[in-house]
Amino acid sequence: MPESGSPADQETADPDLLIDFRNVSLRRNGRSLVGPLDWAVELDERWVIIGPNGAGKTSLLRIAAAAEHPSTGVAFVLGERLGRVDVSELRARIGLSSSALAQRVPIDEVVRDLVVSAGYAVFGRWREQYDDVDYRRAVDMLESLGPNTWPTAPTERCPKASASGC
Repeated sequence: MPESGSPADQETADPDLLIDFRNVSLRRNGRSLVGPLDWAVELDERWVIIGPNGAGKTSLLRIAAAAEHPSTGVAFVLGERLGRVDVSELRARIGLSSSALAQRVPIDEVVRDLVVSAGYAVFGRWREQYDDVDYRRAVDMLESLGPNTWPTAPTERCPKASASGC
């Protein structure tokens, strides 16, 4: 078995971990935004990232969401090593919620369409075409949250998609 920290050890994903960061750091314009740090998240764990503004919380989550590559270290997400995986396919398997995401949703988006597009790792419908089964699945999911909380038809609009409804 390779020694911890050896090159062979750095190549192997731990199948029991959703996130496995090993000596990960993120630098931009000569400034350290994250780490270096080690971070492991197991399948049944839930984490809350807290810290002051500028501490690197969003940058850390951008790496975990495969939206950013670390400057140093090795990052495995869902068993895939960042830098050696098609991130567009990986992102479709990742769920992330943040207040910053609301800024990326079209202003007149229908919540049903937002849910449909999220299944394909897209924020809101632009020019994509989806199948009836996608819409039915989205409506079923929204209805499971409670009665008529969310607009599901193109004629029903929210001023902005939010966690509290319309």
